[in-house]
Amino acid sequence: MKKLNSYIVGGHRFYLCMPEESKLWTGVDNYTPFLESEAEVESLVDGTLSDNVFCLDVNIESAGNELVENSAMLAEFDDDTAFISVMSGSDGESIFGIALNRAMREQGGILATGKDSSVCKLYAGVCNGGNHGLFVLNNALMLLYALFTAGRNTLLIHASVAVKEGKGYVFLGKSGTGKSTHSRLWLNNIEGTRLLNDDNPVVRIEDNGEVMVYGSPWSGKTPCYRNERAALGAVVRLSQAPHNAIRRLSGVQAYAALAPSASSMKWNRVMADGLHKTLSGIIQSVGIYHLECLPDADAAYLCYNTVK
Repeated sequence: MKKLNSYIVGGHRFYLCMPEESKLWTGVDNYTPFLESEAEVESLVDGTLSDNVFCLDVNIESAGNELVENSAMLAEFDDDTAFISVMSGSDGESIFGIALNRAMREQGGILATGKDSSVCKLYAGVCNGGNHGLFVLNNALMLLYALFTAGRNTLLIHASVAVKEGKGYVFLGKSGTGKSTHSRLWLNNIEGTRLLNDDNPVVRIEDNGEVMVYGSPWSGKTPCYRNERAALGAVVRLSQAPHNAIRRLSGVQAYAALAPSASSMKWNRVMADGLHKTLSGIIQSVGIYHLECLPDADAAYLCYNTVK
């Protein structure tokens, strides 16, 4: 028997379908705050699922080797977050290999997006369970979320978010620049501050033009899975320095500060166009800043007093 759950993240609904006996179900507590309901599996089969951005159907029997054998390799990405291979299927569908790193690629999963459908398949026959299996599942869901919401004024970004007085302040930067550290400095020194997400929040331009930042099920090493939202107060790109200094960015500088942190497949025309539209809308509505800083309380005070 299969189990089908419905989740809402950043105002967008998606479905996760897996056999009830899959060990992966025991490790998806991070999605519980976003759980809407358990749907009827027959809805997936007869195509009556509606009002969703995608559905991920997980196959725990097959490793998806036949898909890879009949696909053309387009690119490979190996960084400090994941190993992703991108392929084009024989019918033109997009296929992704997902693993923690290159050495574990044979123990990873194969994700296939539907060419003309939002129902996608994850072949997890060699990673059904354990931390690596959960890593593959989480990355598959994040990838699909970024892909299918790109044209809906939505960005999944790599950032940490602190909330103060109903506004969310997003801290960006390269790995190791201190995004989480800066959030903690706000929490420890600025009264009334709390953490919304510490790794992958969602930023969305609502239908009324307001820019909001949402919590998500993806928060890196910090277990912070809040199904909440706040008006986006400011975006701050951090860089380490022997001093504390902050300045507001505009135009191309603001765009360049925000764009690298947005999850996207920039070679995909739909995603690239959606990314550009959403980035442009955000920088026209919200202050974008660059903070050169030390990891100290003065940096938090300077930042808060400037962007509030």
